[in-house]
Amino acid sequence: MTYFLKIINVLFLSTIKYFYTPIYAHMIGLDFWGTLITMISGGIMGFLIYYHFSKIIILSTKHINPKLKKILPKGVIKYYHKYNARRKIKRQNKKLFTRRSRMIVKFGNNYGMITLIILTPVLVSLILGAFLLRRYYNHRPEAVPLMILAIIIEGSLFVIGYWHLTGTPF
Repeated sequence: MTYFLKIINVLFLSTIKYFYTPIYAHMIGLDFWGTLITMISGGIMGFLIYYHFSKIIILSTKHINPKLKKILPKGVIKYYHKYNARRKIKRQNKKLFTRRSRMIVKFGNNYGMITLIILTPVLVSLILGAFLLRRYYNHRPEAVPLMILAIIIEGSLFVIGYWHLTGTPF
């Protein structure tokens, strides 16, 4: 029964903090194959749940602004309108295209999705990566399969690398 609880623990941890899962699994005494399979399946399961849940969040935020105007006090709404007016003036005086902004847009269009997919399991959490992928690259059908492939490859590299560093036999 304790082995089953260890697997459940690693499964839930890998849905949230994918990068630290092999360290935790090694600390609680889970073997190599159990860690590898559980970590990858938990990462994929977590990503898919967050990816589909972020659609609900994105759609619901479009309808929140009109309802907030009915609920919020008049002073807050007045401050918000003044803030928007100041922001609009700042934007009108700003240059539209600079060399830097063009480079950022070009990089985002060419390499943005791939960079996000590669860095999500390592630096960004699966929650934020799934939300950003849904928000900005929903129109690309290859986004989800590439993310699942990245989770599998990087999860395998994490587990193999950590087991190699600790000197524990596979």
